[in-house]
Amino acid sequence: MPLRPALAAEPLLTGEEVHALARAIEAGVLAREARLGGGWGDATPDELAELERIGEQAWQRFIRANLRLVAMVAGQSAARSRLPEADLFQEGCLGLMAAVQRYDHVRGHAFATYALFWIRSAVGAGSARQLGALNLPTSRAEQLRAARGVEAALTQQLGRVPDRTEVAAALGRSVAWTAALLAHVAPEPLEAAEAVVAAGAGEAVPDLDVRGLLAHLTPVQRAVLELRLGFVGEQAQSLAETARRLRLSVGRVRRIEATALEELRGICPQAAVWYLSA
Repeated sequence: MPLRPALAAEPLLTGEEVHALARAIEAGVLAREARLGGGWGDATPDELAELERIGEQAWQRFIRANLRLVAMVAGQSAARSRLPEADLFQEGCLGLMAAVQRYDHVRGHAFATYALFWIRSAVGAGSARQLGALNLPTSRAEQLRAARGVEAALTQQLGRVPDRTEVAAALGRSVAWTAALLAHVAPEPLEAAEAVVAAGAGEAVPDLDVRGLLAHLTPVQRAVLELRLGFVGEQAQSLAETARRLRLSVGRVRRIEATALEELRGICPQAAVWYLSA
């Protein structure tokens, strides 16, 4: 993976550095809240701004020093699922950021142990989503991910697509169970439905008053859709990039997007088969 040399160049953190950086991040967050809320106390705005700056630097150092964990988890998951390691690395970075936000240094737990849970959860959710298992329970999505990984490995080994009996034997499951699992089909995306309907009807998709529809949404819903669907004069952004820009979790962005699209469908039923574009 191209990122590994750069990751190796970042020094690891000692136990003392972990606690010092965590305190700096916490102080920066409190300083920002005080500055924005007007509750400065004895501190001046400049002093609060300086604490924010130091906290941001601590945040960046904390993240960079733990990217090895993300690379390790992403590499292991990519080997099992055959998904792009770079994509899973990006998902894992969001899990790492969530861990940094939630870490309580006062409890004395090792950060690496704590962060691994969040990183593995984020990478697992990202791989399940890419494999089309978004609408499945987590346990079922993991089973599907494992089954498709076995199917891919058998395809490479046999030089052909294996049948359900061969996949079931490799999984140690019944043929019926394996067939039912692999028969899962992900929900069709909005743009695919639009193409099918437009082709079937032999008509062009009607123009849509995008800005008018977006006006019905909350500011955060608008921001998510504008980034996700490219409404702001740039390419459509991934869930991970949208989450990074808005400083939200990937899961939160996904839920906001789903809610916003559902509201738009309620306002304009045809939106279910239209490709929304600015």
